[in-house]
Amino acid sequence: MNAHYGYSKSPKVKHPELNNVRAGDPLLVIRFTDEDMQELQKRVLEQKMNELFEEPSSYEDEEDEQNNL
Repeated sequence: MNAHYGYSKSPKVKHPELNNVRAGDPLLVIRFTDEDMQELQKRVLEQKMNELFEEPSSYEDEEDEQNNL
């Protein structure tokens, strides 16, 4: 069987939307504006900050383990 990670490289049954797609054609294209990128970077930073100050902090656990050695 010509498979990679459980998926057939040459499937006999295709999704109907793929019937008009030729080999090498892009399947999905997303264009981000500078404004989109700034908003995304802002959201990522906010998420990182929220996770940093969540309880319990994984950083506190690492410090406790080092002191117990």
